[in-house]
Amino acid sequence: MKDVVQGNWVHLTEMRDGDAEWLQDTQWEPGLLRNLSADAFHPWTATEYSELAAEPDSNEHFFFMVRANADDGLLGWVMLDDVYFKNRRATLGIALPVASDRGQGYGEDTLNTILSFAFNELGLHKVTLEVNANNEAAIHAYEAVGFVREGVNREAVFQDGRWLDLYAYGVLASEWATVSRGTN
Repeated sequence: MKDVVQGNWVHLTEMRDGDAEWLQDTQWEPGLLRNLSADAFHPWTATEYSELAAEPDSNEHFFFMVRANADDGLLGWVMLDDVYFKNRRATLGIALPVASDRGQGYGEDTLNTILSFAFNELGLHKVTLEVNANNEAAIHAYEAVGFVREGVNREAVFQDGRWLDLYAYGVLASEWATVSRGTN
């Protein structure tokens, strides 16, 4: 699968040689592991990352590497998981592990790019996600592209000796279309 989806600042690609090792190394970036899972997260090996992306014909799972348009540099990954075509919905996961890549517009562009793929290519109706209540930067990016907070799973995450809420977010194709027209 070549560069399937092109955004303004990023493009989404298949996993390439060396990408799994990059993911293994960058998973140690400060704050990343704690925000990827609501449970204890065990760091992955390069082999496990490769296996995650190794289902190119899967209709339930779409995993992409995120690369900068300017230099094809690797920025992170994004995926649609638990894709249900009957109900036309999926769950989104995203990580831009290197702190210096955040706050540059790559995250929002990645979100818009994967949502374009979800709604315009796959014909989905809704995309959902969960986010720790203390992940303010991610929440800002999600809301900027049209995600709406749909619920709160109270005190669902134990982090740094305290309980945190876990927010449920969703965006409908029609909501994203309205927001994306104003930003593209």
